[in-house]
Formats: sequence, structure tokens, C-alpha cells
Amino acid sequence: MANAQAQATAPSTMEQLRERRAATKLPGEDLTIAETLRVMDVARELRDRRSTAEDMFRSDDVRIQLREKLMRTAALSGDDVSAAEIDAAIDQYLSNLHTYEAPQAGFKKFVAYCWIWRTRIAMAATTAAAAGAWYFFS
Repeated sequence: MANAQAQATAPSTMEQLRERRAATKLPGEDLTIAETLRVMDVARELRDRRSTAEDMFRSDDVRIQLREKLMRTAALSGDDVSAAEIDAAIDQYLSNLHTYEAPQAGFKKFVAYCWIWRTRIAMAATTAAAAGAWYFFS
């Protein structure tokens, strides 16, 4: 019985088929202007990201263009560099392109962290000054 209810009966005439198609609403057919614009923004963003991803995955083209630029630069500067040396330099550059190296300990690192934490440091100094003033004047 449940199976019989789940199956729809086929239209017997073309007129019934046209009526059923006219009554059937497509997803997104009743969207407001704001919803339509939101969907279009999402589609545009996906297209932009797809083109960015395609550019990123074209590493062979990037490698060829980089090699050509380096060969022209070497020829203009008068350096005698072989294609194998340029390929080795490109390989080394691309292998270290996205590696992270922690900064060395020192005064510059300390100043950088102080700048990052400047709000917390200022609040702590203000709290200490207020507590000192409270202690000395009460």
C-alpha cells in the first residue's frame, strides 16, 4: 500500500502533462531580489576562487615563465648561466617557498611581541599604577 502511494500515476494526455509542468515549481523560482543577488554573489565568488586555484595549480607554466625570465635576465646582465643551473635554482626556490622558520630570539623579537601585546601590557601597567596610587594615598 505504501509503495502504491509513493508511485505517481503517469499523465494520460498531453494536456495533463502541460498542467503538471505548469504547477511544478523549480527550486529558486520564488526567490526575492535580495536572495537572487546573494546567490549570484556566491556564484561569482566560486568562479573567482576557481580561477585562482587554477592559476595556483599551473606550476609547470609558472616554472617555464620563470625560467624564460631568468634566462633573459642572465643574457641581459652578461652572466653565463646554463639551463640546468637555472632549473636547480628554481627547484630550490620552489621547495623552500612555503616553509616557516621561527624568528631568532633577540631584542627585535621581544619588541615585536611587546607590540602585539601592547593592549595587555598597557592595561597591566594602568592597573599597577592605579593599585600603587591607591596604596600610597590611602
